[in-house]
Amino acid sequence: MAQSNQSVRKYVISIAFVTSLIFTPILSGKVFANAGAGASEGDISISESNLSNVHEQEAASLSEGTKIQQGDISTTVEDIQKELQEQGYYTYTIDGVFGPLTGQAVRDYQADHQLQVDGIVGPNTLETLVLQEMEFSGNNLTITEFSSSDSNIPSDIVAVAKSVIGTPYVWGGTATEGMDSSGFINYVFHQVGIDDVSRTHREMWENNGNYVDHPSIGDVVFFEGTYDTEGASHSGIYIGDNQMIHTGDDGVRVADISIAYWQEHYLGAKSFIE
Repeated sequence: MAQSNQSVRKYVISIAFVTSLIFTPILSGKVFANAGAGASEGDISISESNLSNVHEQEAASLSEGTKIQQGDISTTVEDIQKELQEQGYYTYTIDGVFGPLTGQAVRDYQADHQLQVDGIVGPNTLETLVLQEMEFSGNNLTITEFSSSDSNIPSDIVAVAKSVIGTPYVWGGTATEGMDSSGFINYVFHQVGIDDVSRTHREMWENNGNYVDHPSIGDVVFFEGTYDTEGASHSGIYIGDNQMIHTGDDGVRVADISIAYWQEHYLGAKSFIE
């Protein structure tokens, strides 16, 4: 299973991806005959969910003392170079090597953003680099850029899932204009760089990820018999405390899977992260 080093630090998506959506057509429903609408039983509001706790954990993880500095060689450094390049601070080769040129770009960035100028990407610099919020003209959406880290993929998965809550159900849909239940799973994992996820619930259950005895945040929970098809017929992103984000008849919502309906149809859980 491929895993990205990108990390979504907030609840929204990058400008580059929003732009790409304009040119992404909704695929034909005939291809996805087994996608399934699923049900909306147990759906709850965001205020009733545990999402605030999930993101408090994410913020704590971000501030635990991560430091990226001269001498480091990693894909994380590569992504930082890309981010600095996009913002005009780094004009050299993207090579994942934190050398003097990268250090100078970091110092220039820090000086312009009232940060301690030490050339080290610590929690404050990383937060500022990652959490830059911008207005997307036309839709008045606050947008946060993607940034680097492969250490908190489960929270990234939840962040992407939350960013599309309210998206309407569209049979065969896999984009923010509308998505079906398995299209939602595909969309979320694509956004965190996991692209080899099957298109239907049944195929995901049979072919993707690893089975787990109990779901953890960011895992996929599966259900069977939610409509007339063999095998897994529905799934959602587990966010802890017996809650999931899924696409039901009313679109992308948070649901309480401890209610009788979901418990009766529960099939199991898988992790799509290696």
